Amino acid sequence: MVNVSAFVAILFGGVALELFAADTTEKLAGSSRVLAILLVALIGGTVQGLVLGRWQWNVLRRRMPGLRRRRWVVATTVPSLIVWLFVLAPGAVDIVVAGGDILEIFKNGFIQALVFGPLIGLSQATALRDDTTRWAWWLLANVTSWLFGAATYKLGEWLLDQIDLAREITPAFPVSAFVVHGIWMLWVTAPKATAPLSTPPEQAV
Repeated sequence: MVNVSAFVAILFGGVALELFAADTTEKLAGSSRVLAILLVALIGGTVQGLVLGRWQWNVLRRRMPGLRRRRWVVATTVPSLIVWLFVLAPGAVDIVVAGGDILEIFKNGFIQALVFGPLIGLSQATALRDDTTRWAWWLLANVTSWLFGAATYKLGEWLLDQIDLAREITPAFPVSAFVVHGIWMLWVTAPKATAPLSTPPEQAV
């Protein structure tokens, strides 16, 4: 249920990049493309990892009080940085240099789904090993949710074209993926799966 917020985090990272780092990125790209890519990856990956990680933890700890905040945030931030560094940032830098809209880099939802879903899902699943016996299912939860979100995004674009409405409202369609991930979250954090591994709240650091 909560993982679709990654879609919002990605867009937030793009907006933050445009507002605070577009000029710097363009100047850096002229002298050192590598530094520009590192800057974009650091901003985007950190924003996504910290925002998504903290928000997910606040939700998940209600059903798994022993879930350690630091471990969960790290498990979210590290793969986010990796994907931004090798997948999103290079294209974003090229768009900034060309004077385009940085949010264009986020339109290919299927590429993001195929990369973010498995990588973040695997990393977060390992962070759940001490809290639920169904931790391995978290990988499938992320993959299916990301793919469903990307599919509904494309479907939204097609529908808006058919009825001649502005595409700016397309990001609203992937919200439906909340339902998919919500079902998975209930399964992974079900009492039968978490009770044998329950940890006192004071140990969740």
